[in-house]
Amino acid sequence: MTSTVLLGGIDFFHLMNDRAMRSRGQAGNHCLFVLELDGRLDMARLAARLERATRDVPELRFRLDNSLLGRAGRPRWVVDHHRRAPAPRLIEVSGEREREARVEALLADRISGERPWAIDVLRGAGAGDTVVFRHHHALTDGRGADRLVAWLGSGSGDAPDEAPPRQERHDSPERLLSGLDRDARLALARAYKEHALALGRAPILSLARACPGVRPTASRVLRLVLSAEETRAFDLRVRQRARLAESSLMLIAATRLADRALVRRGFAPPHHVVPLPLSLDPKAGARRLFGNHLTMVLLSLRRDELYDDARAVASLAEQQRAMVRDKLDLAMVAALDLARWLPGPVYRWLGDQPFGGELASLIVSNPGAVTVERFAGLPVVSAYPLPAVVTPPGFQVIFSRFGGRLSASIFHGDGLLRPDEAAAMPGALRAELLGEPAPPAAGAV
Repeated sequence: MTSTVLLGGIDFFHLMNDRAMRSRGQAGNHCLFVLELDGRLDMARLAARLERATRDVPELRFRLDNSLLGRAGRPRWVVDHHRRAPAPRLIEVSGEREREARVEALLADRISGERPWAIDVLRGAGAGDTVVFRHHHALTDGRGADRLVAWLGSGSGDAPDEAPPRQERHDSPERLLSGLDRDARLALARAYKEHALALGRAPILSLARACPGVRPTASRVLRLVLSAEETRAFDLRVRQRARLAESSLMLIAATRLADRALVRRGFAPPHHVVPLPLSLDPKAGARRLFGNHLTMVLLSLRRDELYDDARAVASLAEQQRAMVRDKLDLAMVAALDLARWLPGPVYRWLGDQPFGGELASLIVSNPGAVTVERFAGLPVVSAYPLPAVVTPPGFQVIFSRFGGRLSASIFHGDGLLRPDEAAAMPGALRAELLGEPAPPAAGAV
């Protein structure tokens, strides 16, 4: 492959977010992909496996170009041909509570563009190992990380299976623009700008902005795992209420959690704007491992419809039909493709315009089912993605499935929720997903 790869528009968006997060005292914009195994790994053989993979796949030797040209021009990955694999780190833990705490703490362990991935192994007495794949968000998205980890753990002995061919390993949304001329791309970018400005006419408020005296520097994570029976109940509700649009019910549930937190603080914004990532992989088919191959749509829920299931679902469905009709999913790709040529200060200024300095009310993502089943010969008993919380907004909910069970990770910036308020969040989300009465609210900060 060539020795340089330009960052795509979504990759660049995540890089700029990384810089903004670090300027606010946070570790940066990186993600964890967590695998809980049935058994213990041989650390020496794991190190040999990673070394072999790094030799076979040049993208595992990526680093951001830090030369004068790389800093002054458009950011790009360069292949460091002499780079070796990062050594896997073994971390001993004393029990389940410490394991969960160490996983959360790894979100504050910086992954930079210079070293955009690493692997840690958490090991407790009498329990299976937990593998934590850490990666810079500009390197790949959740689906790419799932495939990459599955490939790293594939095969037998000290070597993974043969890697996908070069042309299938990396992808970016800009490929969808290849048949459009400059005027068509500009028209799409303007359409997206007008869409965002229209949503911004009514103010929004994030949890982080509602707590002006708090400066979060770390991510806090709460996990909810539905049972198989509860997952079936949720799927039935999706069929009955949302016409198979499960992301709509997830978005409504997460937004209600964020809204109640704001109301407890004395705020009642007229609507909430939520970016929902949409994978482009189904359109391309692919075995992609690297690159953020997705777009995002901005969805709005008004206060007068948020707590009415039928109205909220109908509103989201109508917005999504309009986005397909007006090609707003492609319009965001075009807008970010053009924006990545802008100087950093101009890029950040434009990003602050639609919502008065807010990125969104909250962030919701549903990357879908995790596919990895085995890692280095051991069965995987649970797997899920954990991205660092972006502050502001300081509150995000990431859904995923493994083994037929739905789970969710609720993230908030430290200090934004009281301990009892945070502890109540998984139960409240479970009730929302299953259509049950909400549990009693906790007190405000």
